[in-house]
Amino acid sequence: MNKKSIVSQAGLLAVSALFLWASPSTVHAEGWDNSGGEWRYLDNANNAVSEAWRKSGDAWYYLGDDGNMVKDSIVTVGDGIYYLDADGVMAANRWVLAKDIDDNDAWYYFGADGKAYKGRDGRVYTHEINGKRYLFNEEGVMKTGFFDAEGNAVEDDNPFKSAKYYFGDDGAMYADQWLLYSQVGENPGYSELGQRNYSEYGEMWLYFGANGRKYAASSTDQSRQREINGKAYLFDENGVMIPQLSVTNANIRATASNAKVKYGSLDTDGELKDDYWTFTVPNEVMSQQDYDTQEHSWFRTKKDGSVIKDKIATVLGRRYAFDEIGRMQTGFVIMLEDDTFGIKYDVDEWTKEDFLTDALNSPIAAIDRGSLYLFGTDELNDGSMITGEVTVTLRDQNAVFGFKDNGKAIGARCTLAKSDGKFYFNGLRLDADASLKYGILKDTRTGHGEYVVVDSNGKVVKGTKILKDGDGNWIVVSNSKFVARVSDSDRPRKKNGRFYHYDSSADKHDRWGAEITYATDGLNNLDSDFVLFDR
Repeated sequence: MNKKSIVSQAGLLAVSALFLWASPSTVHAEGWDNSGGEWRYLDNANNAVSEAWRKSGDAWYYLGDDGNMVKDSIVTVGDGIYYLDADGVMAANRWVLAKDIDDNDAWYYFGADGKAYKGRDGRVYTHEINGKRYLFNEEGVMKTGFFDAEGNAVEDDNPFKSAKYYFGDDGAMYADQWLLYSQVGENPGYSELGQRNYSEYGEMWLYFGANGRKYAASSTDQSRQREINGKAYLFDENGVMIPQLSVTNANIRATASNAKVKYGSLDTDGELKDDYWTFTVPNEVMSQQDYDTQEHSWFRTKKDGSVIKDKIATVLGRRYAFDEIGRMQTGFVIMLEDDTFGIKYDVDEWTKEDFLTDALNSPIAAIDRGSLYLFGTDELNDGSMITGEVTVTLRDQNAVFGFKDNGKAIGARCTLAKSDGKFYFNGLRLDADASLKYGILKDTRTGHGEYVVVDSNGKVVKGTKILKDGDGNWIVVSNSKFVARVSDSDRPRKKNGRFYHYDSSADKHDRWGAEITYATDGLNNLDSDFVLFDR
């Protein structure tokens, strides 16, 4: 917008020529006179006209109280404010930079009738000029800055709060326009809907709608969501765009089932993102502890911009767990019977024995009341659901866990389960110690329970075999069932479908010893390292 005071030399020459034609030397008694060095207008009685308008050609001129033509001045005539330029011509349809009543430079705009646009007491009253709207006070001075609904300037330390309108440095009203507000005072206050102090905002954005009014929530009961250029944004009670995470209702904790959590981008554009990952800190209503410690977590939004929470959800073909406020979870996660989030544990929080403890005595809370899952522990790269077999570093050792295709632990809720020839309990694969090579477990899935032998990969030994373990003991397996573990020097022998002790150093007729049975030998030499599971 080009606002400047214009001095028209052509207008001055034209008027001068007209004045010479209308001078007292002519036959006309009434007209313009410059005989005294100042232009005046004489009536029929040859008296100077004062405080009156006179026209010459297309231009209007004003005679002051001394009868002289007024030049380069602002005058008030009746209810109008006018500007006479350096040639005395009344300004019309143009901007003028002139001194206000306090002798400060000020912009005025004078309409087609020469009157300055000016305000009306009691409300914001703007005038449209070349497609933009401007605010003028009652003296016709163009105003800039923040204004309330009544047109009063808001000039406190943080005017963004109570202001409804904003007029830029060029005077144009902000309409359908963003405003970056960076002049935050020392104590800018707190956003109830954003649950943050404004001093924490790196920058603050406000938006003014088509009518110039600031977008703002009407109360702290509900943030205001608006679509701008096809993208959705949230605004708090003071009209500040809410960045990061917020709740749509500040009076309801985000953990409540009816509290809808939304995410405004951490990026400076503030767009309410859909299908979007963000690594950020929850606000203090969502998690006071995380807020105080500035603990970052991953959050993911849905199509409508709301945060996914309290469930396992598929994102870009992978499945992730989210807690009750939407934080993505890693490590061991227990989902309750209704498939809502229960609790999570770091993988190194428990020992192998903790997973083998029965439901009544288990130190792992809720492990018997929900389904156990495992999610990638490298949250900066991928925290998605793990399926199949995976080696996990527990507090005391590495252990192999097994998870179904749906992510649930095999043998969840403190039950023994078998899959692909291996046994699992709370997801833990029941393997023999690598140094022992073999171990036994009681298959409690049947009513009476039978012992089976498994190797260091958890695989059940099938068929009928005589095996030697890492301690030099002999393990007898018959029909895939454990018979005995004996510490004979010689390998036991089988005869007529039965197993016997054997001593190769004895006389030929005395080498065959007693029959090996579970009743006589099976309970012997069964140290705790060899027995993997016996419930």
